[in-house]
Amino acid sequence: MKRGLQLACQLAVAAWCAVLLASTAVPWVEPLAEELPLARVRPVLERRKAPRAAEPMEQEPAPQLPEAESTPVPEVESTPVLEAESTPVLEAESTPVPAPEPRSVGASDVTRGAALLDSGGSFPVLSFEYAAFPSFRSYARAMVRLGARFVVVQRRAIVGSLDLETGAIGEFSGAARFSPRARDYTGEPGLDALARVARERFGERSVVMMLVPRSLDAGIFGGLARILEERGQRRDALREIRGRYERAAGGGVHLRVDAAVRRDGRSVPIETLFDLGQIVGVST
Repeated sequence: MKRGLQLACQLAVAAWCAVLLASTAVPWVEPLAEELPLARVRPVLERRKAPRAAEPMEQEPAPQLPEAESTPVPEVESTPVLEAESTPVLEAESTPVPAPEPRSVGASDVTRGAALLDSGGSFPVLSFEYAAFPSFRSYARAMVRLGARFVVVQRRAIVGSLDLETGAIGEFSGAARFSPRARDYTGEPGLDALARVARERFGERSVVMMLVPRSLDAGIFGGLARILEERGQRRDALREIRGRYERAAGGGVHLRVDAAVRRDGRSVPIETLFDLGQIVGVST
């Protein structure tokens, strides 16, 4: 009896020690790569205007035919005009419409846009096209010159960076300098080579995304918010804002915002132009 009581006491002391150790111990967790905060915001949808089957590494505009060509190729008009042979073409139809000047974005717009980036989905979805560039690589190079960076993402964590020109994989750091609204180009033929490199290194579930400087998206968001207020449009009544990237002089990039789509499906014209280089320069 005495021996059994002694054994019970020993077991009780051992159990109490185990509970004490479990409550004070700090579990070791393997450190993860820098997390990409995609879950708390809506993505920026970037795409071509029309899908293409394949694309070369770099596609330049088609060269002009030499003057000595015996049979000239007629120019193709984007909007055909039907007219009688005796009807002259009016000069007004061939006069180009002057392009609007880019709207200036100030430091206050960038500050306001930064708060919107952190607000977690309180801004309409941005849907931008890049079909005005001759190829995806041409568009991507222009964005890289503005500070964008390609990264490999696996399960919402950045596991490496990718060099657009060489395909070299490197380490990634400084996620706070980039916008949380990453650009996902899944299915873009111009990214096939980089996507293949990423899958071979990190597995089939790896994807390639582009991060843009935080200051750039902050300027876009703040500039759009100011325009919407000037037009009397409430952000919470809008479902989507549509626009397109265009090439600017000197290798720059313009963003032409065409319209906003209300939640009831109606389209609201915006018609404004941003110089992305000017926006980046505000914060530097």
